Amino acid sequence: MSRVTRWLFLSKGDISKEEAKELARAECARRGLKWEEPMKVYRHFGDWAVWPRANYRGSAYIIVDRGTGAIKSVHGPLPR
Repeated sequence: MSRVTRWLFLSKGDISKEEAKELARAECARRGLKWEEPMKVYRHFGDWAVWPRANYRGSAYIIVDRGTGAIKSVHGPLPR
């Protein structure tokens, strides 16, 4: 396995899955976006991807840096 692959997928960061969820929740509140269940939280190229309202089209998608906890990007909600 290459060093890049190991860094992207196997390295342990400082931010847990629950912390990423709380940081994404705070970002949604700051931007005035809806935060509802069901929710998906999963790894996204070494970072955390948080997808609130996962069963609904047009929901937000937040990428949280796994090492620092910074919000890298917020996509959505998509217009209908």
